[in-house]
Amino acid sequence: MITSTELDKLATLARIELTEADKASMLKEFDAIIGYVDQLKKVDVSLDAAGRVGAVKNAMRADEAVVISAADREGLLKEAPHREGDFIAVQKIIAQD
Repeated sequence: MITSTELDKLATLARIELTEADKASMLKEFDAIIGYVDQLKKVDVSLDAAGRVGAVKNAMRADEAVVISAADREGLLKEAPHREGDFIAVQKIIAQD
């Protein structure tokens, strides 16, 4: 439970002014929130491996070598905005000082 004094301190820290009606309303709201959190503390959230529903499995595909013929490579390199020999040139993104 939050006290009126604690609520006044929170209002001061937040730099807000509260009327008496605001304080009464907020005290009720804080009590409801704290009561809900207390209920959550009582919930058993421990899980064992057998108790999991829909256990996550990483779906990975096998690595496959992609072979591009020289003709296809040349067509690809022609589409690149900048080229250096048989490579696509890109801007430097990591500076080494």
